[in-house]
Parts: sequence; structure tokens; C-alpha cells
Amino acid sequence: MSDLRGVPAYGRAGVRARGRVVAALALTLAALGCTTLDKAVGKVPWFTTMRDQPAIRPFELPRVPPEGSVPVTGREDSLDLLQDLRNIVNPVRPDSASLARGKLVFDQYCIVCHGPAGHGDGTVVAKFVPPPDLTADPTKQRSDGYIYAMIKQGRGIMPRYGDKVRGADRWNVVNYVRQLQGLLPAGAQAAAPAEPAAARRGAGAPR
Repeated sequence: MSDLRGVPAYGRAGVRARGRVVAALALTLAALGCTTLDKAVGKVPWFTTMRDQPAIRPFELPRVPPEGSVPVTGREDSLDLLQDLRNIVNPVRPDSASLARGKLVFDQYCIVCHGPAGHGDGTVVAKFVPPPDLTADPTKQRSDGYIYAMIKQGRGIMPRYGDKVRGADRWNVVNYVRQLQGLLPAGAQAAAPAEPAAARRGAGAPR
């Protein structure tokens, strides 16, 4: 604080009054520039230690995996959709369990574009580019491997669903699409759910 000795009393009062006015103006300007005390404190460099850091968006990994690293769940090779992909064999038998699971996944992810019967008449088609009819001859002639790769990687207007539909569920959807196309062999749905043990024992069987 400056030394006001030797200044008349009325002069000292004036200096103090001007100091209060300057302080009030400074606080007013700070209040106008910063709506909250937290923002005001954040403008002081000494308090920005935790503020100046990389901003991570929601669902974004905080660090990029090292080059060449492999996920603990394994890594999938990219599939070339320009090839026929008939060498990729469907390992999932199209039984009732697979078809039921395929319908469940299809209704969850595919029906909004492809429609309930696969004709490309889903609910979003009116506001989007219509997808191809899955039951038309061009899609019928595609191999199971091609449809699997299309689900996994997408192409054109078809987005990638490999991060949502995983593992055997892709083949289950392939089987269900084949059912919509009417291409399943006779007896493909013959497998029935396992009969409960109690029913196999019979009513008079000892427990």
C-alpha cells in the first residue's frame, strides 16, 4: 500500500475512494467476463494445472493402441468384397436356434432399412437411399461369405456392423437372410430345442 503520510486527510480519503472505485470496476469487469467463480479462477495460470490437458470425448479411448498390437479377443482380417468369397464356409447350421437368433439380430439392426421381409422397405427408406432387395436374384446369387463380409465391413450405403454384430451372430443373420430368400435346403429347420430332462424321464420316473 502506498504511503499516504504527509497527505492531508481529505486527500487521503480521496485516494482511498478512488482505490475502491478501481477495485469495484475490476470486479465488475471480471464478473462480466466470467459468469462463475470457477471460470474466473480458471483464468489464473497457477490454477490451470488440471485444466490444460487432453480432452477425451465420450466413448473415445484415452490412448491409441500401439502399432501392431492385437486385441485380447483376437484380430479379424479384412475381407475383400470385390471377390466372390465362396471360400468362406458358413460354420453355423441353419437350425431353428440359429434362425431364431438371426431373426432377433436382424430385427434389431437390419429391419429399419431392409424391412421385415428383406424387400428394402424399412421405416427409414423414405428419408434415405433405398437398400437393395435381399430377396432379389442378385443377392440370392451372393455367397454366404459375401453376405457375412457385408455385415462385418459394410460397403457403399451399407454401414459397417462388425462392431455390433459379432461372432456367430453374423452367420445367424446370414442363415435368416437365406430363409427370407427361400434358399434353405429341405429340413434345415428340422432341429428342435432339446426336450427338458423331466419330460424325458416321464411322469412315473423316479426323481
